[in-house]
Amino acid sequence: MPPVGDQVLASVFSSAPSSRQDVAPPAAVAALRNQAGFAAAMRASAAGLVKLYQGSHLLNWLMDDRGRLLFGYFALCLHATRDPADPASGLNPTRMRMLACDLGICSPGRALAMLSLMRFGGYLTPDIDVVDRRQRRLVATDKLTALLRERWRVHFAAMAPLFPDGEGMLAAVDDPQFTRGLIIAMVERFREGFRVMTHAEDMGLFGERNAGILICSYLIAAGEADDTVPPTRPVPISIAALARRFAVSRPHVLKLLRDAEAAGLPAAATASCSSPRWPKAHAISSRRCFFTTPAPPARRWPRQSPRGKRQDRLLPGPL
Repeated sequence: MPPVGDQVLASVFSSAPSSRQDVAPPAAVAALRNQAGFAAAMRASAAGLVKLYQGSHLLNWLMDDRGRLLFGYFALCLHATRDPADPASGLNPTRMRMLACDLGICSPGRALAMLSLMRFGGYLTPDIDVVDRRQRRLVATDKLTALLRERWRVHFAAMAPLFPDGEGMLAAVDDPQFTRGLIIAMVERFREGFRVMTHAEDMGLFGERNAGILICSYLIAAGEADDTVPPTRPVPISIAALARRFAVSRPHVLKLLRDAEAAGLPAAATASCSSPRWPKAHAISSRRCFFTTPAPPARRWPRQSPRGKRQDRLLPGPL
């Protein structure tokens, strides 16, 4: 019998989970990465992620930044796929708890705590149209949609110069139908097995640590204007400043950088890890993480190309 979370997702998507791990051919990923404007786009995307970060020690204790983001995506997806004819569909504590637990996002107790915090913060609200209050259905507010759109806008603005129809793609972020299709496509890809590190498994260390992706993004964007992206020259950093910015402890930041150095990732030029730089092989891996989350064929970018045919589109990578 499949996990309960799979059953919840199966009720959202009509097709069975696919064993396909990636629909983006390596040649397409390489061609995107080799474009002249890719370095600037990668820097803008990484810097935008750092700028948008909102967190606290309480949130970090409850769930890491990656888990909070996934939690928001799944909550919005369950809300967007509610069937008015099925009172058990949509977003409710039971379905969200099962999803979060079975997909390894967090424990059932933390899922309920996150739902409470999201309600307190105005991101979720009880559905006033529910007749049977035992259903406890929730709805996503405009505040949650706006928060996720702001994140997508950072990625799409960085991506826009890389595609002929990039400006139209960026404008579509404000289209409710596009937003609905995008969140469903992203969750469907997650269900099929795609992860941010699919194209760069050796970067997994950052994805496994609290604030790891954010610290990685900070280092990627921290180089001088005339340096490569990620930087190949040493980048002066402050352990204390990073800890304050991302609401983690200084020992946590220091251990992350030292573990990354031991794994051959950003190498520290000094014993204090105050000037990390990227080895060439892992600089290439970090570039693969950006803009390489492919949409399922049925959910691809709907705009028409000049020839009247649909174009494949790679969605934002470090989501």
